[in-house]
Amino acid sequence: MYKITYIIIFLLLHSPVYGFEKQDCEVMEYESGSITLGFKAGGLFWGVGPEVSFGSQSGVVWRDNLQYMVAEYQELCSRYNTGRVSKSEYDKEIQNIIERSRNYTFKINEYFRKKKNLIFNEMERGVLR
Repeated sequence: MYKITYIIIFLLLHSPVYGFEKQDCEVMEYESGSITLGFKAGGLFWGVGPEVSFGSQSGVVWRDNLQYMVAEYQELCSRYNTGRVSKSEYDKEIQNIIERSRNYTFKINEYFRKKKNLIFNEMERGVLR
């Protein structure tokens, strides 16, 4: 009886813990459908009448600076969902991803602000001549 108890305790203490909540790795993915109604007019007896078309789009919502951040998040999310990263490591890495994204956004905005000012100054010098 003691041997079975020790074996059960050993298995419980040394087995991996799967008590984590799975994260949604598809937050940036979208799917949309559309219906287009129109009227077309063409040559004589050709291409005349109403037109209805159906379409759908799916993919990832990309903005100018999000692609790298989303790729990092999806990779981290899959590592967390498979148990290769603990909750504390996951939270820490999420904060690191957010910080890098904010710094990248700031650098891009600063670059375009300087470029805009440079172009404006060149135009002003050209007008003052």
